[in-house]
Amino acid sequence: MRILSIDFSIPYLLKDENYPIGGWSIELSIWLRALEDAGHEAAVLTWKGALAHVGSGQQIKLIETYDPAHGMRVAKYFYHIAKVLAAARAYRPDIIIQGARGVGTAIMAFVADQLRVPFVYRVVSDADVDERYKIGLRHYEWLSYSWARQRTAAFLCQNRYQRDQLAARFPGTPIHVIHNPIVVAEDATTPLPRPERRYVAWLGVFRHPKNLPLLLRVAQELPELEFRVAGMLSRDADQATVDAVNGLRDLPNVQLVGYVRRADIRSFLSEAALLLCTSHYEGFSNAFLEALAVGTPVVTRRLVDPDSIVLSHALGASAHESTLSKSAKMVWDMDENEYGTLAGRCQTYVKANHSPMVKAHELIAALTPLIAKQQRSCQPLGLDPIKR
Repeated sequence: MRILSIDFSIPYLLKDENYPIGGWSIELSIWLRALEDAGHEAAVLTWKGALAHVGSGQQIKLIETYDPAHGMRVAKYFYHIAKVLAAARAYRPDIIIQGARGVGTAIMAFVADQLRVPFVYRVVSDADVDERYKIGLRHYEWLSYSWARQRTAAFLCQNRYQRDQLAARFPGTPIHVIHNPIVVAEDATTPLPRPERRYVAWLGVFRHPKNLPLLLRVAQELPELEFRVAGMLSRDADQATVDAVNGLRDLPNVQLVGYVRRADIRSFLSEAALLLCTSHYEGFSNAFLEALAVGTPVVTRRLVDPDSIVLSHALGASAHESTLSKSAKMVWDMDENEYGTLAGRCQTYVKANHSPMVKAHELIAALTPLIAKQQRSCQPLGLDPIKR
């Protein structure tokens, strides 16, 4: 199977640069490696010049398309579409997968239609599936995304909420729930004991969905706890987010540590007593899995606890916003033995449920019928495809 996707952040991720990387790019990079390891071909379309920028020795196959700075306003998309279509046609994919809503969704749906291959949309946020899909998008961007959804052969969801919302809107369209993968080494070190964990960790890009004002409020309510906040402002950060970051900077119990490179994420999370999530909405946060993989419990708003995994598997605390501070303090105050049991449970859960190879097989099982159906529809009338 030849699988094609598109992403313009992966080159920065591969170089581990000081660049805000969204969850879809991290998830996609794991999928691409797992698919190759499972014996399939996978590639990602990206920006012109990326190959020289990244250098050799990367397992992920990059295919250059266009310079995103080229062209003027909306008219530039005609240039972009031509370049993407040419690159995709040369790769000859069996199927196209795209994630992160916007104009790119429509471009890849159009390209798939031109190549007569299925287009699959990977939902990367709960906002993709309900009335929040317009948030952060210009009028033409959300219209493009809405148009593309009507032409989607199947949806790949991160949780049951996403599945249920889409099932109501698109009856008859195949919809699969496949949780995010995470790489955990078989010889992963035992989680650090509680005395060696010194702070509450928060990790993400500083933008509206991450709800920095709530983080500020929790840090103010727990002055005896140390908070280390990792991330950087997004280019489109709203004023409430900017104000909250400035407020956090002024608190004596908060340390803004800036962007944490991928190579340092595990160390940052493993030395934390807990990972705090304050988001308005998520899908399936990669940060949750990265924390659990090193035995760090998660304290999150119940609203963004994907399929209630934190609550049902006892991986920290899943709380309402009004009790989030209390839940964080409860995990912080656990005695060493109780905390050690919790940390071990977190790591065991990830190993058992989020292996990239297992998730890759789930993905292939979802994609295979779509390709077969498309190939049947492309056969000339009256011609047996086996005898062709």
